[in-house]
Amino acid sequence: MADSGDSVAEPIGAPGPHIRIVHNAALEDLLFDRNLTGVEFRRACLRCSRHFIAHLADELPPDDTAELMILSKGLVYQLAAAMAAETGRNLPANLIATSRAAVSQGTARIEVPYACFEAPAGTLIIGDTIASGATIVAALSRYLETHSVQRAFIVSYAGTLIGATRIASFCSARGIETTFLYGLAAFGLGDNGFDLSFLHPETITRAHYVQRAREMYSGEAVSAVGWDFGSQCLAPRKYRHLGWVEAEIWNLTDAESFAFAEEPEDWSELAHERPAYESAFRCTDLSSTQKDI
Repeated sequence: MADSGDSVAEPIGAPGPHIRIVHNAALEDLLFDRNLTGVEFRRACLRCSRHFIAHLADELPPDDTAELMILSKGLVYQLAAAMAAETGRNLPANLIATSRAAVSQGTARIEVPYACFEAPAGTLIIGDTIASGATIVAALSRYLETHSVQRAFIVSYAGTLIGATRIASFCSARGIETTFLYGLAAFGLGDNGFDLSFLHPETITRAHYVQRAREMYSGEAVSAVGWDFGSQCLAPRKYRHLGWVEAEIWNLTDAESFAFAEEPEDWSELAHERPAYESAFRCTDLSSTQKDI
């Protein structure tokens, strides 16, 4: 796996799944700016994905590689556009929609309401933000009902070690070789099953990223990517509302890192992320802002 200009992909340096941690300025911009939203967020994601593709280009067979796009968050990875920009090649796509039915620390139950696998390939590339790893396991499981796979490359702006371990174990049992490219760290997973923080004790990363996060978040283990990655551009109002809840829980309502946050009026739009915050609230009616932090 080649380095890509000012981007480097380093082995994780620990036993377990084949993870390389990618370091570049684009990923630093993405993971250390929670105020990044809208079109600027999309552009930042594309810059990061171009680095991922550049690292992997020599290992992706031109006539036997396809994307397994997990809807809707896979849209923000823009892997086909990154492939075209970096290599001039087309990236065929298989589509699958997933939904979290339940979340707890280290695990999640995933439903698959839709799948369209019309571009079979022996090598798959998947872009997704990885917490428990259950989403990718569910997507690959459904794909394997129809097609075989020899290699899977998983690229993640933010991913956990526990998630990679789960995915790699699933793939190994089915004879699939896996490689993970993670942005800046292999994160530990917060007790709520959502938080991916540089300050988690199990996070593997460079020391200066830990210090930067500590200064940015006043020592609190705030998620580097929020609770619903991709909502920064796919559902920006929801992102602002989730950010307000995060800021309340971490007592960072005046922090510059949460300047985007906006108090929600309708808590129903945050239902999928409820496990991330419900334990911090005393009330059973989450339309109230009473909390126990």
